[in-house]
Amino acid sequence: MKSYRGTPVSRGIVIGKVYKYSRKRTLIKTYQIDVEEVAEELKRFAEAREIAHQTLLHIKEKASRDLGESQAQIFKAYIHMLNDPVFSEKIQELISEERLNVEGAIQKALAELSEKFRRLDNDYFQERLRDIEDVLSYLLGALQGNTNNLSNLPEGSIIVAEDLTPSEIALIDKELLKGFVLKQGGMTSHTSIVARSLGIPAIINVDKRIMDEVKNGEVIILDGIRGEIYVSPEGEILERYRKKITILKKKEEELLGLSQEESITRDGQRIRLAANINSLAELDSVLRVNGDGIGLLRTEFLFLKKEHLFDEERQFKIYKKVLEKMDGRPVVIRLLDIGGDKDLPYFESPKEINPFLGWRGIRISLERQDIFKSQLRALLRASHYGDISILIPFISSIEELREVKGIIIEVKNELEQEDIPYNRQIKIGLMIEIPSTAVMAHAFAREVDFFSIGTNDLIQYTIAVDRNNSRIASLYTPFHPAVLKLIHQVVKAGQAEKIGVSICGEAAANKYLLPVFVAMGITELSMSSGYILEAKKLIRKLSREELGQVLEKVMEMNQAVEIEEYLKRYMEENLGGKNGR
Repeated sequence: MKSYRGTPVSRGIVIGKVYKYSRKRTLIKTYQIDVEEVAEELKRFAEAREIAHQTLLHIKEKASRDLGESQAQIFKAYIHMLNDPVFSEKIQELISEERLNVEGAIQKALAELSEKFRRLDNDYFQERLRDIEDVLSYLLGALQGNTNNLSNLPEGSIIVAEDLTPSEIALIDKELLKGFVLKQGGMTSHTSIVARSLGIPAIINVDKRIMDEVKNGEVIILDGIRGEIYVSPEGEILERYRKKITILKKKEEELLGLSQEESITRDGQRIRLAANINSLAELDSVLRVNGDGIGLLRTEFLFLKKEHLFDEERQFKIYKKVLEKMDGRPVVIRLLDIGGDKDLPYFESPKEINPFLGWRGIRISLERQDIFKSQLRALLRASHYGDISILIPFISSIEELREVKGIIIEVKNELEQEDIPYNRQIKIGLMIEIPSTAVMAHAFAREVDFFSIGTNDLIQYTIAVDRNNSRIASLYTPFHPAVLKLIHQVVKAGQAEKIGVSICGEAAANKYLLPVFVAMGITELSMSSGYILEAKKLIRKLSREELGQVLEKVMEMNQAVEIEEYLKRYMEENLGGKNGR
């Protein structure tokens, strides 16, 4: 038996068979052709390009059906790249003038382009180069009669690979796939996003030995809760995991029975449970668990891997579609929050030593008001069709907030002059994710309609721990006393000014912290939809009045480990919870 560990990015436990995938590195032969062979090679190039075009068109259509139109846009860009006249003319020139065979001409054109992009030392161009290589692999495959083997996936497969490109993911029949195990990747990679939206268990950043040590067809257990992988497991482990899967399925069925129940504590405190989403594909999962709305729609994820930012009309249609789908439930839409680890591939931004503290979030919007106003117009227009609120990210000062509010007023005035309807009472909220904003929450609370505490960033900025750095991952904790004191301070500021305060991010789904948040007086939690029913089950066991002592004790503690151990002990002794998030 072989075992490995990685980072779980999509929950679940599955047992399947290894489907080892590595991109074929076909040996490309480069040779000189005779003058009379030029016409034949040009014809081969034209035919191969047409085959590749049809293949990519098929992939785009399949992605549109399976993943939604927004996820399929990358393949539209791939088709544009394939048919780019400049690149095609370069290949034809190499065939006609240097008398290279088609494969050799493609290789040389790509090598020259690669050298140019590398000299630019720009992340955007490096990403585009990878896209071009992916496109050209289809062209070379067409020339050599190859087909992508991911389109013929055996049933019950768990893919083990270095990584996967968007076009490779789109080829997979999701009915035959059980999970992903990847050596590389990130929480915002296409594979992770698709896995979460489709409910497919996935683990990334797995030990590099796995590609050399596993074989096709071996039985593999993927534990997407603990981040553990077992290949050719012993009978005892296999049986243990089969029982775990049975228990998980039973638990999911029981939880679904709670979907129509209210999220209310034993002493009558109603707590809304909303969902964080990155794509339109996730809306169905929110409705399935009967979520109380969208607590955070991260608009930047709608634009990832697209060829350009959507214009006002396209954005308006997307936001309107979300509202129609949610059918009256409230939707909180965060303004574009790019920068840090969320760069748009086509949006050129400066290379920074510390991008998380640099040009990101609202700082970009205030400088690029053309982009900012386009999004605001789309959001305000959409507000006429449902319950929509605007959330402002990454504010660090009152001056910034007032500048943003001034621009919102400008856009409202433009719509008034154009006689375009919008909700004049639309709520404007502030995401609390920077310590300076949390400290000054009492002042900010008089400026906005609600707070959303963005715990993911608030934690990393408060305790100076990059949440994406695996080397210091153990230092990143939502139980840090400074973090909890800041959250409590923000909640009290909101209560004093009678504005709503929600907890957003991974901490919102932490079962051990949930009693603390309830005791603080939080009335809304926003999390991934997969955790909503678990949170509801726990809330229905709690009494806010009885949790007062728990909050007092936590606020007196000075160590994260002390707080975490106390809350786990409280959960086990009072609520019977030993496992869970």
